[in-house]
Amino acid sequence: MSSFPKQVSLHGQRAYITPDNELVAQKSHVSGGERSIGRQGGNVVIPGAPGVVAHFHDFLGDLIPDELQYFEGDTGHSAAIAVATNGLFRMTTSTTAAKTPAAVLGVNEGIKANWKANQGALRMSARLKMSAKNGGQNIFVGFTDTGGTEMPFHDTGAATIVSTASNAVGWLYGGAGATANVWTGIGVKANTDKTPVTGDVPVVNKFDVLEVRIGDTGSDGSGDVAYFYQNGILKGSITSPVTTTTALYPVIAAFSKDTGGWFVDVDYFNCSANRDTGA
Repeated sequence: MSSFPKQVSLHGQRAYITPDNELVAQKSHVSGGERSIGRQGGNVVIPGAPGVVAHFHDFLGDLIPDELQYFEGDTGHSAAIAVATNGLFRMTTSTTAAKTPAAVLGVNEGIKANWKANQGALRMSARLKMSAKNGGQNIFVGFTDTGGTEMPFHDTGAATIVSTASNAVGWLYGGAGATANVWTGIGVKANTDKTPVTGDVPVVNKFDVLEVRIGDTGSDGSGDVAYFYQNGILKGSITSPVTTTTALYPVIAAFSKDTGGWFVDVDYFNCSANRDTGA
């Protein structure tokens, strides 16, 4: 911690703010916060802290990173690193694929379910935008126990959101029906759906930072509550969102129930939790 110059000290030497307004703590180094001066906020937990396991991708370079698993439910979909400012992972939906929740495309962190809500301070965030809104888009950002080519939740214009995972929690966008063209915080625990949280309406080709945190109620982060943030602003919470002992995959997935291709640009992808104590 001595490599960071101190500007303001909090609680002695355990936490402090640097001259660049970065918060440094014993367990992790965290950047971000509420949006200000036109910037969209959201926290990023940097890998390398001894008390926190974290994963971050900024999609720089020309290839999809090996440690990420890209999957597609139909060969008409495609994904690639886009030549763009910041580095982007672009997921493009098929113009001809069968429009079912099984014909999805997405990316998750490798092939292992390395995350559980009972770790404490489990969270995932992503900065992304969509190229169009024609009523058929479905995008999910969060954790799921499926991990494969199945949309954890989807909205096909019906009165309620359909959950296909047994345990999942995160943000869902649907162009019609129950989600009413807004980002919606959603959860399902042991096949029981939770009351959703309403977020804001996305704007075409404008980035949103979406974040879900589980278990921030206690000092050790062990509370069983999911908090939903959009652009750094808390939109609501869901109590007991998933089975805490179920292994989960962090995932960004999309499918369309209508004809016509569109794409999702992912600027960054970050997830983290307390490290397992081994006990």
